[in-house]
Amino acid sequence: MNAVDTLEIAKGAFERVREAFPSLEVVEDTATQVDVSLDIPVQPGMKHHVHLNLQNIDELHFNVGSFWLAWFPCTDSANVEYYVEAVTGFISGRLRVLEHYRGKRCIKAELQAPANGGWNTIGTTTRLSLPIPSRIEQRVISNA
Repeated sequence: MNAVDTLEIAKGAFERVREAFPSLEVVEDTATQVDVSLDIPVQPGMKHHVHLNLQNIDELHFNVGSFWLAWFPCTDSANVEYYVEAVTGFISGRLRVLEHYRGKRCIKAELQAPANGGWNTIGTTTRLSLPIPSRIEQRVISNA
């Protein structure tokens, strides 16, 4: 597939998100260096800013808080399904992000789904951090 095909795949995924939440304002950011960039700002129905984009021809990205993950290649229909489920799951309030902070620095953020009375991690963002003994605090980012 070429860049035009992956662009159409990404636009289709973004449209599915829009269709799932027709009342939300979705703003295209044309000033970025990526193929397509969309923002869903804080608004009624959205407690946190969400950023979606297509980068490097075939990577679908989802960012909220300190969580940033890519699903690729987008030419794999299963990856597109996982991506749309992650984005719509977060916006609907069914999924959450659990951030882990050492001091003021977020060292890990996990996208989680409810499972058996607890939470199951379905995607993780990590940042390099020295293993300095200090207390780690957790913060939940949820649209519920």
